[in-house]
This record gives sequence, structure tokens and C-alpha cells, in this order.
Amino acid sequence: MKKIIVVCMIICSLLFLGSNFASSFAYATNIPSQIKTTLTTNIYEQANIKSNIIKQLETGVVLNVDTEFLNDTFYKISIYNIVENSQETDFGYVMKAHCLDASINSPQKQLDYNAKIKNDNAYVFAYDQITNSYNKVNISLNKNTKIKILDGYDKNKTYTYISFYNEDDDIVSYYVKTTDISVDGINYSVIVAISTLITCAVIISIVFGLKGKKRKKS
Repeated sequence: MKKIIVVCMIICSLLFLGSNFASSFAYATNIPSQIKTTLTTNIYEQANIKSNIIKQLETGVVLNVDTEFLNDTFYKISIYNIVENSQETDFGYVMKAHCLDASINSPQKQLDYNAKIKNDNAYVFAYDQITNSYNKVNISLNKNTKIKILDGYDKNKTYTYISFYNEDDDIVSYYVKTTDISVDGINYSVIVAISTLITCAVIISIVFGLKGKKRKKS
């Protein structure tokens, strides 16, 4: 019975470490205390582009950031003095790709690329979302164009929200078909899969080790 408890404790510890490692990988970043908008963008009610829009901001607006909030896509910002009738504790969310650390004097936002347009496409079309429909716009992206995925990557989604540089070197945000995207690096699911494989290997080693001890005793 004791051996079973030890094995269970080891499994739980490995899964905990694996999930922590995955979270660290996803959110490993320095969060500035203040940011400024680099293009016209929205303040969302939740950290989700589908949530209600509280207000639209112009370029150059400085915002105070909650540095304890960890998210790969959004900053949590104070809307006090930004939104009329808001309370001092009110917060909203803005997209990281549309903002820059306020302490950086560079006039141009540098996108933190995490994907690109697949090699097997000569070019792909961008789409704009209107209500629940997606309409093709007169913008196309060439193959290997580097992009920033804004609202998480889900291969089962038909469209993915991205940012990229247009021909005028301005950052714009549109949707593209998810099948046209190639994601960079190791994603969360890969990390979890690796952690699971390691856990299985440890369990097998323990089981065979216990069997070996029993044989020696007999």
C-alpha cells in the first residue's frame, strides 16, 4: 500500500511541475507598469476579443497596467480617468500587440512574432469579422509572412485573429484561415505531452524496479 501511495505522489508531483513549466513557457515575459497604444485599439470588458468593448482608444494613450495579471494576449489596465463614470478599481483589457512599453521611446511598435503564413501558399486573403460572419477584405499576405497570433491558437477554429505589417509598415489586425498558419516553437499541448511521456516512463521504471526486488527476494 505504501508503494502505491509513493507512486501516486510522484505522478502528482511530475504533473504539477509539468503544468507549471508550461505556464512559465506561455507567460514568460516582463510586464511594464505603463503602456501606450501604438494604433487605434479597443478596451475590452474581459480578456477576450468576443467580450464587450468598453471604449475605443486613439494612438498614443498611456495606460496603467496590472503587472500581476499574466496573459499571452492581453494587458489588464486601469480605466480610471480613461472611461467616464468608472471607479478607481475598475479594469479593462487591451491587446498586447496594439501597445508598447511606455518607457520605450521608439516610435514604431515591434511585433513579437509567433507564427507565419505557410510555405505552400502563394498568398492568403485576410478577413474582417462583422457580427458572426467573416468578410474577405482587399488585403493579402504572401507566403512566409511573419505574424502575431492575438487570441490564442486553436487548430479547430476556422479563423484566427492576427496582427501583421501592411505595405505602409503599419500594424493591422485581421482574421486569416487557421489552415493557412504555421505556428512557431513548442506549444502548450506539446509540453503537456512531453510531461505525460516522462511521467509514464517513471511509472514503468518504478513498476519494473519493484518487480526486480521481488524476484531477488524470492
